[in-house]
Amino acid sequence: MDGATRYYAAFRDGNGVQQEAEIPREVYMALDACRLVEKRQTNEFERHWERFALSEAQLTARMLRPPLSMEEAVAQTADMQSALAALTDTQRRRFLLHNEHELNYQQIAIVEGCSVRAVEYSVAAAKATLKKYFLE
Repeated sequence: MDGATRYYAAFRDGNGVQQEAEIPREVYMALDACRLVEKRQTNEFERHWERFALSEAQLTARMLRPPLSMEEAVAQTADMQSALAALTDTQRRRFLLHNEHELNYQQIAIVEGCSVRAVEYSVAAAKATLKKYFLE
């Protein structure tokens, strides 16, 4: 309506009625980050863990790492957003296509209309910048 991007969360309430609520961008980004983490964990489990029996030590280690609270997830998302802001637009876009959307370098090169080497260079530069950001 006013040209601004709006973010919504859809859910079923306690009575099973579908609801939709407008939420702030930060909350949307935190929820999206949680969704991606859950997807990665599910994929990891399907690819790796279900093929092996977990040892008692592994089960204990899993229990000792409690899941992140919503506040911690939002803080981590805010940190990552700040780190991503340090990248150029091209680096950020290619880094996210590779890491969040799981495209390989060749697929990104096709989308971007550039060479595979250019994508490799951009992603490597982005990783170096992010590593430097989080080590400081």
